[in-house]
Amino acid sequence: MSDSHFELERESAPDESRPSADEIEVQPVPPTRRRALIKRLQSLRARRSMKTLKIRWPRLIFAALVLAIAGLGVVLTLLNSPLLDISSVKVEGADVVSAASVRQLAGLKGEHVLLADLDAARQRIRALPMVKDVSISRDWPNGIKVVIVERTPWGRWRANNTVWAIDSEGVVLEGPAPAFDGPIVTQVSALPAIAAGAQIDTTAVRMVAELHDRGAPLPLPGVVAYEWSLADGLVVVTEHGRVVFGGADGLDFKYTVWELLEREAQTRGEPLLFADLRFGLRPRVEIGLNLGRGIRNHQTAAGQFGEHQSHPVKPSAPAASSVPSTQ
Repeated sequence: MSDSHFELERESAPDESRPSADEIEVQPVPPTRRRALIKRLQSLRARRSMKTLKIRWPRLIFAALVLAIAGLGVVLTLLNSPLLDISSVKVEGADVVSAASVRQLAGLKGEHVLLADLDAARQRIRALPMVKDVSISRDWPNGIKVVIVERTPWGRWRANNTVWAIDSEGVVLEGPAPAFDGPIVTQVSALPAIAAGAQIDTTAVRMVAELHDRGAPLPLPGVVAYEWSLADGLVVVTEHGRVVFGGADGLDFKYTVWELLEREAQTRGEPLLFADLRFGLRPRVEIGLNLGRGIRNHQTAAGQFGEHQSHPVKPSAPAASSVPSTQ
């Protein structure tokens, strides 16, 4: 056997001094060391990202400055360009209102389309008595569009021997009142003064609108007109007499009382000449043929009104032509 062969066998022989794989004991990494290793890896990643940001920030800042300068140049060019000066004001929806007056009140012609104060122009146009609403928009590149919503007659208001047209909001319109089938209200008191553009008592307008839609409780008598005064409020004038409603409080209850009184009057075969519904459960009532003008107080319970039942009229002390006050 050669020496080389002997050396090979000697090298391949197991080394009894080395431990085997089964004898090796693996020790776990302590948690503190593991956390330290994780933090170190995270810090290395953060450093790499910071290097990337340090490289990109100057480029981003430069690009932002270039865009800002370019945008500022565009804005200055637009503000100084005479091509954007308002040259036309288009008015739509003006049938009664003069379109020329609207353009004059707007006062926008010649101003820059971007700098024009459209809100102020809208307020000036809105002050016209016949204008209910107005909208203003820019009509690019150098125009303005004004859309008018005019007030339309809803009823008539008579005061100081003059009949005015009013809309549903109680605003007095310009010009003579047109002939139409809307309700007419006569202002008995001298105040407040009525003029175009003024707004009359909105409570009276709402009550008249409600009663006009409902109509009289029975086919007869029909409603002839409405009266309004500071002292008595709203008074409904029928073909037979007068029904005082006063204010708008308890309107449904007052209407129910009126209906019960009309039914009782027709049951008696006598007209309802007068009813003051401002006293709740004790309305002042006058039923008859207007002979001697007998004045009566009508008393009933709230439950009876809710069930639409009538209570007999009890005559009080006879009176002449005046209506006695009720406590």
